[in-house]
Amino acid sequence: MPRTPPSFDDVTLGLLHAAARQADRTHRDSNTAFLDQFIRDVRVTTHRMHSAQTYLRVLAGAGIERLPSAGTVQRAISRARTVSTTPTAVTGPAMRAAEQHTLAQHVARVMALLSPDGMGISSPDYTGDHPFDAVDAYRRLQRLEIENRALRVHAEELTAMLMAARVALAEALGHHGVRAGTVRAAHGRRGSPIGESHEDD
Repeated sequence: MPRTPPSFDDVTLGLLHAAARQADRTHRDSNTAFLDQFIRDVRVTTHRMHSAQTYLRVLAGAGIERLPSAGTVQRAISRARTVSTTPTAVTGPAMRAAEQHTLAQHVARVMALLSPDGMGISSPDYTGDHPFDAVDAYRRLQRLEIENRALRVHAEELTAMLMAARVALAEALGHHGVRAGTVRAAHGRRGSPIGESHEDD
């Protein structure tokens, strides 16, 4: 029985699409380097390897035009599996200090951009004294994205209220102007201003 292809949530799929586009921009002249980086970044995001068809589906969803063949992707998967068995290619809690520091800095910059107050995370400087908690950082990113979506909805509501208030004010001012003009015209039709008298010859 064939395995069901993985289903990624919107946030994860967005990260995978971004990884595909970044790899495409970075390695325009090398399909091998392009696939190696893409598969490596996908593994960092999803914490696992996937089938060639899954990688191709993500690449197509990201709008990558130079889609490789399934065989080419499978060879890239084999290279990635070989690299993952070497001592230098470690992930999770065993990630090297330099890699943890780089990841922490990237997450800090993203959180600073997403944070409504522009402050980002409280301690963006990774000291290396403890393993970088990527799971916690991912959860905080999700929370910031939810808060930003709520703020955008609230801003749209406020904009709609402001537009309605402007329309109502314009109508009120227009109605007041018509009434003032009508009163002035009525006074003009009555003849001479009040207090002016005409003597008989």
